[in-house]
Amino acid sequence: MTNESIFENAGRLFFSRERIKGLEKELNTAGVNMPADSFAGYVSLNVLVLTVFLALLLLAYQPSGEFITAAIHEIVDLPFPVIALLVLAVSFGAVYLGTMTLISSYLLMKADDRRNKLEATLPDFLTLVASNIKAGMTLDQAMWYSAKPEFGLLSSEVKAVIKSSFSGESLEFTLDKLGMRFDSRVFKRTILLLKQATATGGELTNVLERTSDDVRNTIIMKKEIAASLVLYEIFVLFASIVGAPFLFAVASKLISVFEKIAPQAGSLSGATGGPFTVFSTIKFSGAVISSSDFFWFSIPTIFVTALVSSFIISAIRTGSKNQGVKYFPFVLLGAYLVYWLVINMVEAIFATIV
Repeated sequence: MTNESIFENAGRLFFSRERIKGLEKELNTAGVNMPADSFAGYVSLNVLVLTVFLALLLLAYQPSGEFITAAIHEIVDLPFPVIALLVLAVSFGAVYLGTMTLISSYLLMKADDRRNKLEATLPDFLTLVASNIKAGMTLDQAMWYSAKPEFGLLSSEVKAVIKSSFSGESLEFTLDKLGMRFDSRVFKRTILLLKQATATGGELTNVLERTSDDVRNTIIMKKEIAASLVLYEIFVLFASIVGAPFLFAVASKLISVFEKIAPQAGSLSGATGGPFTVFSTIKFSGAVISSSDFFWFSIPTIFVTALVSSFIISAIRTGSKNQGVKYFPFVLLGAYLVYWLVINMVEAIFATIV
């Protein structure tokens, strides 16, 4: 009976088998050399500790404890132990969602970064492998001797995986393990072509050289597409950072102005005559929504706009929406900064009018 760590036991307790398998794939593509069970258990235990800490902080800190108790008592009269359990449950939900969001974002960004580094060096690597095969080496030997330091990440991954084929492991299984280390369609197709060529006795050198040319042309095409879409990227950035916050700030101030002049406007009466009514009694009832309601509507709307815009910019620039997590904080900060500046500027302008 093997000794299992506490993290592995906790991971199997809190995560299903399917989720652990999915997590293992994410860890492999992100380059995290840690068993999925242990990683899941580590995350689970940290979530529990943070949940208890957050709940105790909310209840022990007097202002927040009194606010939570008063807010719940306005809805329903509950004893303190039940309130504590509610706070614990809400804290768990907040900590769990926050932790999973951060971890998923980190793994996606790492996987995309590894894919970009791989695809940048893959054409030259395949060309060198083809040259080594022409010199009389087998495929695994050619890949081992082609793993030069200048290829960086690809070199280290090839050396870490391909050496298992020298100890008797099948080359097909070794190539599958290498393909699982990257979230790249180009690399997976390359591995599939190598496996098929090896199994059918095809000319590996021709396959590798043509694949190298295709990968190189694909990279050049992606760069050309990204360059041609720069104007769209600028438009999306302007709309999310400047346009939407500016319109929300001006609309918020107009609503507050209507709130101030509505009680003074009263009703306006005009003359009527002839077959057509020129004026009739007009009653000004003010804004339909308050300025505070509009403020709490605009803040999350700007947040969602910045989030979607970041994903669009990432898709235009890199071809993948996952890198949008990297741009999102800067877009959101810029949007809120413009919103705050326009609010203060409009306040200064209307201060002498209203």
